[in-house]
Amino acid sequence: MQSSDQFGSALKRFREARRVSQSKLAERAGFDHSYVSRLESGARTPTRDAVQQLAEALELDRLQQDELLASAGFLPQEVSSLLSSEPEITDVLALLQNTSMPEDYRQTMRQVLRVIADQARLVLKESDRVSVA
Repeated sequence: MQSSDQFGSALKRFREARRVSQSKLAERAGFDHSYVSRLESGARTPTRDAVQQLAEALELDRLQQDELLASAGFLPQEVSSLLSSEPEITDVLALLQNTSMPEDYRQTMRQVLRVIADQARLVLKESDRVSVA
């Protein structure tokens, strides 16, 4: 599925959940009705500003706004929202960004994470080699 199709589906889902017509959404966001229709059908690709205007017009919360941005191929405002289904990673990210935690401890956490990532890459390489054989 192309990002314009993903965006169109997400936009339609949010719009219908709020029981707003394409015309009403277009009016609220300052767009022509046909533009919203083309976005939902995947015929047009939105700009980041257009996505944000539509999200505001639909009164989406931050997580939903980020989901809409990501579906259009844009980085969300809060990158951690991409990890909402991975609470452990979100917790680690928050700890790494917490400046009240000593820097040497945060550096140790980064080193441990690098080791874990390296180990995971080795496992993937090994499983690729086994599946090819």
